[in-house]
Amino acid sequence: METDFVKRGRLEIVYEILSVCRRPSKKTNILYRCNLSYEQLLKYLNYLISHDLLGSFEKERAGIFFQVTDKGRRFLEGYEILRNIVEETAPTVN
Repeated sequence: METDFVKRGRLEIVYEILSVCRRPSKKTNILYRCNLSYEQLLKYLNYLISHDLLGSFEKERAGIFFQVTDKGRRFLEGYEILRNIVEETAPTVN
């Protein structure tokens, strides 16, 4: 029996944040689209920026935006390839 409430892992959360930030995004947008608490969001943003997967910039009068870097795009591509491989080989559960 498969449950609808599966706990997300760190890599999945990183993937979701980077996916949202393919377009410049503000903290609030990332927070809601990735279903994170504010504390979790800050930890992940700091981690992603420190590992050069995410960059930030400020637009005049619009605030701070976050956008995926080239390294972050490579992560997204690799994650999607691995996810497709796993989904292709996963046995179906009835």
